[in-house]
Amino acid sequence: MKFALLKEKITPDIPVFQAGFGARTHKSEGVHDDPYASIVLISANKTAVIIALDVVDGDRSFAFGIKNAIEEKYGLKQDEIIINYSHTHSVVAVTGEDKEKRSQDPYSINIDKISWSKDKNDIDFTEDVRYFNMIKTKIMNMLDVGFKNLIDGDAYICKGRSKFGVSRRFPSEFGILWKPNFDENAMDADLYLIKFIDKNDNVRGLIYNYACHPSTLGEDNYMISADYPGVVRKHLERQNPGMAAVFLQGCGGDIKPFITAYNGQFKSCDYDELEKAGICLADEIQALIGKPGWRKIDAEIQTKYSEIKLYSEIWDKEKWETIINNPDEPAYKKEFVKKLLLDMEEGKIKNYFPYYISLLRLDKKTCIIGLECEVVSEIGKKVKKVLGDEDVIVLGYSNSSTCYIPTKRVLQDGGYESESLISARLTGPFVHEVEDILIGRVVTLVKLE
Repeated sequence: MKFALLKEKITPDIPVFQAGFGARTHKSEGVHDDPYASIVLISANKTAVIIALDVVDGDRSFAFGIKNAIEEKYGLKQDEIIINYSHTHSVVAVTGEDKEKRSQDPYSINIDKISWSKDKNDIDFTEDVRYFNMIKTKIMNMLDVGFKNLIDGDAYICKGRSKFGVSRRFPSEFGILWKPNFDENAMDADLYLIKFIDKNDNVRGLIYNYACHPSTLGEDNYMISADYPGVVRKHLERQNPGMAAVFLQGCGGDIKPFITAYNGQFKSCDYDELEKAGICLADEIQALIGKPGWRKIDAEIQTKYSEIKLYSEIWDKEKWETIINNPDEPAYKKEFVKKLLLDMEEGKIKNYFPYYISLLRLDKKTCIIGLECEVVSEIGKKVKKVLGDEDVIVLGYSNSSTCYIPTKRVLQDGGYESESLISARLTGPFVHEVEDILIGRVVTLVKLE
């Protein structure tokens, strides 16, 4: 096989309104560390590209804008490209030029504060489009370099385990609370690594996959940062000169860094604690790099994709108004619902959510599955359990991201991750069968080859 791994800084060149925390009140104040775009280019019987971005997320306007540019220049189809967002809460969310595919959220990198009552049509996306084009140009330049400098070598895979993350869904007599849940069964401990080695036995690249929010820094942080993936990258590349380290985010919609758990609650960490957390995970990865037991990937690349519909219940107007009239509901949710009701009256709201699934098979025993949105950890674990006869890397936050994708249990128990109905612009909560529909399609995609 042949491969290339490259990276470029994608640090915004103006103060921006960071995404991820609704409580922020103004734009960024500087840069703590640079976010990057990374490219993994793999070529054997066919070619596939993985793009990893240190941003909160992207919408379909962004994802298909990037994919269309790659297809136009290199002929790679959308199923041969996976875009994965690290979901760091200290950079921005990204959109593209296509207004129809743009997220409905009233967010732009150039706003001064979030106004949930504002319509996206009233927002100036000039800076967002400029940032999109900057990222697109850097991705295309990296691909130019990568295709001209492909390295002959091999890839190897191993699976470790890490307790870096902790669940934020704490079961209590009052329901699910936003508190640390130290039950290891409530998170996904898998730490997958793929290393790329040239013909001289030099490690030239490393993919590492783990499922955990990069929210070590909290809402009080106004400095641009890639969060823990940036620290891990820095330390791994220092210890392995000539190696590019690429983070792929897993199904970590309900998982936070363990270091943020303090005295039964979650806290915002400072930069020293961020460094400590990142070094801890980097050390775990470094220890695995040097251990025996890696399996060679006999590259035989296959790619597929599938788009399905995830259905929701249909609430009547009175049901929605209970949220507006409930004094315990936050203001942002009430504003969302008011807009939702107006859109429902105009017939703009549907009872299903279009959902995109990517499959990149590296060989007969290894595949990478790219799932859209903030997928809770239990779904990733169940996919891997069903497909237990091979190494399966399950990614969340891939291609585009709009809302949380819950399991039946999450929908029944409630909590923050069960409330996707508003951000997804649905007629009600997801139906309980969403989990089965999603996992069933993934298994079908993997098995029917």
